[in-house]
Amino acid sequence: MGNSCCQSKQVQYFEHFEYNSKVVLRIIERDKRSNYRGTSNVPFEVNPPIDQLYSIFDIGKAKYRAYGCVIPGQDPRGEVIKQCQDAYSFLVKDNIFFGMLFDGHGKEGQKVAQFCKEFMSSYFLSNTKKFEKHIPKTLEELVLLTDRELCLSQIDTYLSGSTAVVIVLNSDGVFVGSLGDSRAILATLPKDKAKISIPCTCAPFKRVIHPSRILSALPLTVDQKPNHEDELKRIRRAGGVVERVTNDIGNPIGPYRVWKRRGSLPGLAMSRSLGDRLAHEIGVISVPVVNCFEFYPALDQFIVVASDGVWDVMENIEVINLVDKFRNNTASYGNTYPAKSCNTTIARLVCEEARYRWFGIVEDEDVMIDDISCFVIELSSVEPGLPWDSENIVDRTVNTLKSIVICETFDIEDNQIVRKDPTRGSVMEDKTSLEIEVQE
Repeated sequence: MGNSCCQSKQVQYFEHFEYNSKVVLRIIERDKRSNYRGTSNVPFEVNPPIDQLYSIFDIGKAKYRAYGCVIPGQDPRGEVIKQCQDAYSFLVKDNIFFGMLFDGHGKEGQKVAQFCKEFMSSYFLSNTKKFEKHIPKTLEELVLLTDRELCLSQIDTYLSGSTAVVIVLNSDGVFVGSLGDSRAILATLPKDKAKISIPCTCAPFKRVIHPSRILSALPLTVDQKPNHEDELKRIRRAGGVVERVTNDIGNPIGPYRVWKRRGSLPGLAMSRSLGDRLAHEIGVISVPVVNCFEFYPALDQFIVVASDGVWDVMENIEVINLVDKFRNNTASYGNTYPAKSCNTTIARLVCEEARYRWFGIVEDEDVMIDDISCFVIELSSVEPGLPWDSENIVDRTVNTLKSIVICETFDIEDNQIVRKDPTRGSVMEDKTSLEIEVQE
């Protein structure tokens, strides 16, 4: 339970807190060699949360609760007006919970995410009986149909698209289909005794979240990145190239991206997505990875579905510990500042904490804050305290993907103060760095 790496440093603890609407960040300025050139104080007012949802619903004899929130991203310097491209929703019909979350990217990313949300919502309400049996097949068909209808719509998807997480919860279990790097996790009591996990969080704008009890974070999805072995093979076979973008002195930065060979587009940082017609010409696909999990009412506590605005700054277990620590003390709705656990939902609390951690990235890297979205499904009200037999609990895992490290060599010089990749985006509309072909 110790944090040996933090013993000589001042550690922040997540106990009593509040999130303010007005912030001043000390942003480090660097030249193109990443040499320190000073700091600048940047005051700004944070974007308030939008699209907050709350629902109490029944599945069979069990009662559940769901909370959702989106916090739009922004440029603290105010130099770029950023559209919010995250969208989510959840619906319940005929004892079936249907939830979805999208993280759009590209010029039309907002329209793409909204289209997908509206199309899938309508499809579920009109075809609920299809989700009673053969759910994995139904999820795959729905995602592929959504992609087809999206590309036939008036939205320009040549360089725009979205991630997706689609989750179905019924009396048989949890079914999840995903594209890209949005993620779903399940908080569950470990069937065997385990040590409490507290990640080391010594950096500024990070704080230790002491868990109230021992929980495990079970991944329900797996991120699909272009440098994962099987994904990389498929992209190369289709004629695509996978490499990272470089900064102005030629050093590779950011995630691996998909490019046309001898081209500067599309620069997509995922291997599966909705839309993205150009990327789909070079090996990116819209076939979701679908996982199915049996539900154990005596063990399973809650599910968190979120965009990479959360996962880029918080580990799975940190999100689990945060939700479990405060979920019984939060409100059903809250939009005021300062935000505290007593006047906000648990979903908003996750988003606010993620944004707080983005402040540290902004100070160090001079980037924009990403859109942040999540929804939380409370499961633990289902027959609490049921006895359970660990011998009858089946291990539940997703198939992991093996990552490949791709070597890159560059050599460029300059000495001006620059902002680094200002969006940390999932897609880049142009690549101004050198073209280096990936070695087979």
